[in-house]
Amino acid sequence: MRILLLNPNASAHITARMAASARAELGPDDELVALTNPQGPAVVRSAAQLAQAEATLPALMAPQVARCDAMVLAISLDGAIDRLRPAWGAKPARGMTEAAVAQAAQVAPRVGLLTLGPDMTPLYAARLAALLPPERIAGVMAPALEQAFAPCEGVDEGVLQTLLQAARALPADAYVLAGAVLCGYDGALQAALGQPVFDGVRCAVRQVRGAAAAQGR
Repeated sequence: MRILLLNPNASAHITARMAASARAELGPDDELVALTNPQGPAVVRSAAQLAQAEATLPALMAPQVARCDAMVLAISLDGAIDRLRPAWGAKPARGMTEAAVAQAAQVAPRVGLLTLGPDMTPLYAARLAALLPPERIAGVMAPALEQAFAPCEGVDEGVLQTLLQAARALPADAYVLAGAVLCGYDGALQAALGQPVFDGVRCAVRQVRGAAAAQGR
């Protein structure tokens, strides 16, 4: 099957990071189509930038509707996923954070969300509240961490230690990494915490593959 990974921002290195997470979940006959939005912001750090990213997505997605069997919207606030689904038709489509929260909620009573940038905390808190009842939410931690947005392969030790400190401040039983640049940190963070940690892109790819198989695609 062919899976579209749609990055609403304009940073190709962020697309590459998310694509690495996605490929870890592909089967031998799967193909990943990873697209970067040239008209989006470099990164999304505000409601205004989120709106800018969302506005150009339908045109970017449209040529892929007939070519791909499933879609992952690779933005940690899930952006316009609900508005894009009708154009995508009956084929599976998932946002990365909705996918990770759903998977975390299956294994843990309380879910904590780790992201970047204190100014974004209200947006992520609202997204988490839309996905889980209050008693299932451990909270959101969003440390300022500029180095996480720089091109980097693998795990940056400074980023990992900051995430670890933030995670320990939450009374959570499982953690969701809500940030495109945090893809790939799940394994190291889970090993350090001894609790489940979920990479949104990996979760979303896993779920659209399962849904497509159920549809016989």
